[in-house]
Amino acid sequence: MFSEKAKKNADACRFCWMCRHLCPVQLVTGKETNTPRAKGLQVSMIERGMPMEKDCGKTMYECMLCGACTNDCATGFDPLVFIREARTQANVLDIVPPEVQKVIDRVLETGNIYGAREPKVCFDGLPETGETLVWLGECARYSVPETAQALFVIMKKAGVSFAALKDEPASGSALGDLMGFVEDVRAQAAKAGEAIRGSGAKRVIVLDSYDAALMLHEYKDWGIGLPEIVTAAAFVDGLIREGRLKPQKDGGVITYHDGSRLARDLDEHEPARNILKAMGFEIHEMWQNRRLAKCCGSAVARQFMPDIARRVAENRWNDVKRTDAKRLTAACPQSTEGLRAAVPEGYQYTDLFVLLKDHL
Repeated sequence: MFSEKAKKNADACRFCWMCRHLCPVQLVTGKETNTPRAKGLQVSMIERGMPMEKDCGKTMYECMLCGACTNDCATGFDPLVFIREARTQANVLDIVPPEVQKVIDRVLETGNIYGAREPKVCFDGLPETGETLVWLGECARYSVPETAQALFVIMKKAGVSFAALKDEPASGSALGDLMGFVEDVRAQAAKAGEAIRGSGAKRVIVLDSYDAALMLHEYKDWGIGLPEIVTAAAFVDGLIREGRLKPQKDGGVITYHDGSRLARDLDEHEPARNILKAMGFEIHEMWQNRRLAKCCGSAVARQFMPDIARRVAENRWNDVKRTDAKRLTAACPQSTEGLRAAVPEGYQYTDLFVLLKDHL
């Protein structure tokens, strides 16, 4: 049922407790089944003859796929390998939790987790072909469109000619998190690759770090050719360093949340901080930052386990409270969606690109 790689990782993880304190889901539920160790033990038992039943399927979906466990493993094992494959097996065996199946059905029907038919972003006057293409992702298109609109304003103020796709297809990121990297996911990725090549782009500015991580890692393995891929934060940081953007100065204190895919999958930490410094902010870091940053949840997880996702976001806000900063920002729409829905009294959240737009 499972690949040799998944079995090797599961057997290594099943009796190891070293990363359990980092799991954002386990931290808010207190359930042992939410630890990577417990999931590894279940996979190992399934490979030894235990039937995979509905409770096991549910357990495998109580995970943010944030990679904190993988990042912390001193011996280089990766629980996400067997967790993703366990989700694939749950689909094969038809034991996917009903709330998850609803999200999968929406993605397959509409191409996005929200089941939306029309984007909330205004594309008026933007071409769909050009050397620079902005790739928004479904969270910015349907849930937090202000992040997309802010990026458009920033690029226009910098004098960047760019294109954007009104009918941007799914990248495969959401479905990959829901089903594992099955053929349906690769088909979505191939369609996205075709759309990018069809735009004539030589460079793609990717706003959603979940899309960027998939494009930079799995697309290459799947033989999907792409032009240069740059995250939006890295691109905007470059515009400031080149002098094409000159933000107004702000003397305030702020803290920054490192999104999981941006910080761990892409190992990108400084561009967003450089943008904040260019605006004159004094950054007071949370104790867990950069590759060690605690997850605030994902857009996919919020669709099928909203209560746990909300508590995970609130837990991240507790880290903010341990600083003396009253303002928080992040550079990924998925972080913005979760963190802005859990702002405690007396605190303020603003997406990084919205913040920069307001300082131009």
